[in-house]
Amino acid sequence: MSGTSGTVPCVAANPVPQRLLDFLSQGWTDPDHSPPTPDARVSAWRVRRRRLAAAFPDQTLVVHSGHEVVRNGTTSYSFRAHSDFIYLCGADEPDAVLVIHPGGDAELFVHAPHLRGDVQWFTDAARSPLWAGPQPVPEELAIRFGLPVRPLTELPGELAGAGLPETDAPELGIEVSKAVARLRLVKDPFELASLRDAAAASLLGHEELRAAIPEAIRAGGERWLEGTFLRRCSTSGSGPGYWPIVGAGAHACILHWHRNDGPVRHGDVVLVDAAVENRDHYTADITRTYPTGATFTPAQQSVFDIVQAAHDAAIASIKPGDGFHDSQDVAWSVLVDGLIDLGVFRPDQRDEALDPNTMLHRRYTLHRTSHMLGLDVHDSQVIATEYRAGTLSPGMVFTIEPGLYLQDNDDTVPAPLRGIGVRIEDDVVCTPNGCDVLTSAG
Repeated sequence: MSGTSGTVPCVAANPVPQRLLDFLSQGWTDPDHSPPTPDARVSAWRVRRRRLAAAFPDQTLVVHSGHEVVRNGTTSYSFRAHSDFIYLCGADEPDAVLVIHPGGDAELFVHAPHLRGDVQWFTDAARSPLWAGPQPVPEELAIRFGLPVRPLTELPGELAGAGLPETDAPELGIEVSKAVARLRLVKDPFELASLRDAAAASLLGHEELRAAIPEAIRAGGERWLEGTFLRRCSTSGSGPGYWPIVGAGAHACILHWHRNDGPVRHGDVVLVDAAVENRDHYTADITRTYPTGATFTPAQQSVFDIVQAAHDAAIASIKPGDGFHDSQDVAWSVLVDGLIDLGVFRPDQRDEALDPNTMLHRRYTLHRTSHMLGLDVHDSQVIATEYRAGTLSPGMVFTIEPGLYLQDNDDTVPAPLRGIGVRIEDDVVCTPNGCDVLTSAG
């Protein structure tokens, strides 16, 4: 500080007068708050870290939570830590670093709170209690997460002691990421409870969205339905598990229709792929296709019935030990038979349509029917090729989501069927005797 300016250096646009800083440092009562308690998952996080460390003996592993991302100007997106980081320690703090030592003991490094009298206590818009509310202190986080928690300023020395770079700690290596993904494939009881919670909230959101269809027809269109579901995401969870897809009319045929800016008209179908990420950061993944009137038209119903039959057949076929894609083959077979019934394929085209070397049905089905589910909507995606070639085990959670998309400009589709898109998606957990549907098929 200059002896004549009377100000303190500051990252803010305007300097803070020393007199104001002195005034801000006095006369505060510490807020009452409940003492921290250990999270029920502390032992599970510890076991996960030890299992990961066992795969990399004699190595120190560094896992980052990630950084806030600028949306525009001085505005950032809401922060959500990397799923591997959450899986290993439960914390959701930006810029945090988890250091796992050989054997599995770990330390968490986080931003230390600003102290009264520090200029940042007033000026740091991201972490000042005046601007952003109460900030967690390392001692409280240590109790909650069950491991030592230290200020980030001590990280360089820790990394140097472990023989790692003192600055810019390395990102999670691909092999470590794959190892974590393998751990995440089979869910423990707490994870299954969290997924059921996310599913229940998501189903409630779908009910509320469906009830809002008349208002969307009157005014607001797809955006009204999107906003209706997002309200449930904010109320019951930490946000959406992914950005909702709300496709009315021909937009139902666009697989990743995220613009959600079209009208909703009476007599159309509206396809909604939307789910809540709960407070523990586990997400459901649910798709429903609704009539905008009281019932589907005959053409819409014929497509819906085929997709429903494929969905039900795939779920009924699931059992441990099966190949991951066995249920997908069941669904695709039903869909192709349905396309023959609709006149899209000729009966003599069935084998070619289903042949893995030609897969003509993908013109109308577009996507695979299953993916893993958990902390990410496409969970363990870094080893997707690996798990797709593997077999099912009890505790694996995945989607069943067959669909038919008959584009409105596709001349190979009979004219009455063009512009109809239907997908039905539910989340299932493999059990010792088959599977349990975490979501309703209604």
